[in-house]
Amino acid sequence: MPRKPALVLCAKPPYPPSTSPIEQLPSELKLRVVSYLTKSDANNLAITSRSLQDAAESSIWSTILISMPEKWEYQKRLWEKIRILGGWKVQNKLTPENEDLLNSFNSTMTQIDWSSIQGEPYWEVRCLKFLARINQVLSALERHSARISWIKKLELDFPQIPGDPFAKYENLHELIKLIRNNLRIFKIGAEVLDLRLMDTNHKSLEPCTSDCFNHVGFTALHSLKLHTLDIDLSEFYRSDCEISRVLQIAGDSVQYLILGPNWSELLGPRKRKEAHESINLSLLKSLTLHHLDPRAFPAIYRIIKAAPYLENLSIHCSKDGGAWADYSEDLSSTEVKTLREHNGLKRVEWYGGLYARWCFEKISEEGFDNVKITVQNQDIGSESETYIENILVPPFASLKVILVPCRTTKWSRHLAAPDWAKAPPPRNSISPHVINHLRQAPNLLAIQFSCLSNLSIEEALDSSKWNDKRVNGVLIRCYTNQATGEEFYHFKRLELLTVQPKIYDHQYAEKYETMRKAGEIRWVDHTSFRNATVPPPILNKVYKLLGQSIEWQEPGRNMELPESAWQVLRLWRVKLPDKGLEGRKMITRKMARSLQ
Repeated sequence: MPRKPALVLCAKPPYPPSTSPIEQLPSELKLRVVSYLTKSDANNLAITSRSLQDAAESSIWSTILISMPEKWEYQKRLWEKIRILGGWKVQNKLTPENEDLLNSFNSTMTQIDWSSIQGEPYWEVRCLKFLARINQVLSALERHSARISWIKKLELDFPQIPGDPFAKYENLHELIKLIRNNLRIFKIGAEVLDLRLMDTNHKSLEPCTSDCFNHVGFTALHSLKLHTLDIDLSEFYRSDCEISRVLQIAGDSVQYLILGPNWSELLGPRKRKEAHESINLSLLKSLTLHHLDPRAFPAIYRIIKAAPYLENLSIHCSKDGGAWADYSEDLSSTEVKTLREHNGLKRVEWYGGLYARWCFEKISEEGFDNVKITVQNQDIGSESETYIENILVPPFASLKVILVPCRTTKWSRHLAAPDWAKAPPPRNSISPHVINHLRQAPNLLAIQFSCLSNLSIEEALDSSKWNDKRVNGVLIRCYTNQATGEEFYHFKRLELLTVQPKIYDHQYAEKYETMRKAGEIRWVDHTSFRNATVPPPILNKVYKLLGQSIEWQEPGRNMELPESAWQVLRLWRVKLPDKGLEGRKMITRKMARSLQ
C-alpha cells in the first residue's frame, strides 16, 4: 500500500503583511496606543506587528527590575546542576552556559537551613542570579541602544553578600551609566533575611553601603530628570549610609522622597559637620517615611523645614508603635512648632499603634492650619464601629476630610454589632464631645471608612459613589444662627447592611469597577439641637421650611436656616425636660475588655 504524501504545513508568518491596516497607522498614533497598554499587552502587540514592535518598546522598557524573586524555594534539579558543575562562587565569572541555567530557574531557596552544608552553595547561586539578571539587561540594551531612551524607572534590589557588593558587580556600574541620565524613578533596596538561621561563616554579610549612590555611579549631576527617589534598605544593613548624600541628590529635582527601614536611625544627629549643613529640597512635594522611629524625629523636622513646598507627609510608625510610649512626652517644642507651622502641608497620613496615635494627638493639638485631609489608622475592627465618636478629630482649621483605612478581610465576620459597640438609645443622637471637636474643626465635611487611603477630597466627598465603592462614612452639616449663636447639627451616616467579603481582599484595592454591585444600604440621620435628638416629624418640618429635601448628600458648615425653622426647633426643644447629655460614648474595644 503506497504511503500517503506528508502534509506540508506552512508556518504562519509572525507579522501581518505590510499592506494590513494596522501596519498603515502613523507612528505617532501607535505610540499613543501603546502608552495605554500594560506590559503584557505591549509584548503581545510587539509579537503581532513588526511596525508596532518599536512602539511597544516604550512600554516594555519603561521599567527595569533587577532584584531577587520574592519567594525562594528549594529546587532539587537546580541543586543537582550545581553539584555536577562543582559549585559556583560569586568571585567567578559567569559562563554563558551557567548564565542560561540561572535565568531558566525562577526561584531558589528560602526554606534552606542556612546552618547546613547546603546553605553556602545556594547562597552563592542567589547572588549569581542577581549578576545574571544584570548581564541579561545589559546585553539587551547593547543589542538595541534605542531602548535606553525608554527607561524611566529602575528598581534595584541588592542581595546580601559578603563584603562590598559594588566591587563584585562590575557590570552594574556600566548599566547605570547607560540609563542614569533618563531616569525618572530610582528605587534602591535590599532583601530581608532571618539572620538567626545563618551560621558563623555568614556573620560577615555586612555590605558597605556608605555612599552607595557614588558606588553605582549615580550622583547629583545625573538626577536632573529624577522626580522620585525610593530608598528601602533593610534593618540588616549597617547604619553607615550618609543621609546627607541622599538629600544632596534629591535636592535639585526630586519631588517624591520615600525612606524605608533603617533610615530612621540614619536620620539621627551626627557628629560630623556635614550633617549639620543646610539642605534645600525646593521641589519636594511628598515625603513618605516607613518604620519611623521616634528618635529620628528631630531630623525629620529638619527635612520638612528644608522643603517649603511640601504638601503630603506620610508617616508609618515603627512596628506596633510601642517605641513612642516613652518618647511622646519628650518632643521638643521647637521641633513640633516646625511641623505645625509649615504653610505648605495639605495632607497628613499617620499610621501606627496606640502609642503612635497618642503621640499624633499631642502633636496635633494646634497648628496645621492648611491641612485639608488626614489619613488615620484607627482601631476600627468591624462595621458596627464606624461611628464618628470613635475617630480622632484634630483641631485643624482647614480640615475637610478624614480617611480611615480600616477594612480587612475579617470585616465580613463582624456584621452583628457587639453589645458594647451599640449606641445607647436614642441611636440617632450626636455625642456632645463630638460637637466640641467639630467646633475646633470648622470646615470638616466628611469622615470615610474604606480600604483606601489615596482618595482626594473630591473623591471622598462624592457620596453618590460611596455604594459603588463599597465604603461607608459620615457626612456633616451644621446650621448656624448668626444672630443667636444657635447650632443645629445633622449627620448622614451610610450603613452597609450587606458586606461582600471578597471586596476586602487586597487585590481589589485599586479596582473600583469590580465592586460595582448593588448592595443593601441605608442612610441614617443623626441630629442634635441643644443636646437633644430631633425627631423625624420636626426634622421634616425644618427641611420643608428650608425648601430642601431631607435626603441630601452634600455636606456643609455654617449653613443658614430661615427664622421660621429655628422657631420650630425652639418650640419643640422647650417642651423637653433638660435630662442631660445624650449621645454615644466613646468606647474602644480595649475599654470594653477592661470593663468585663
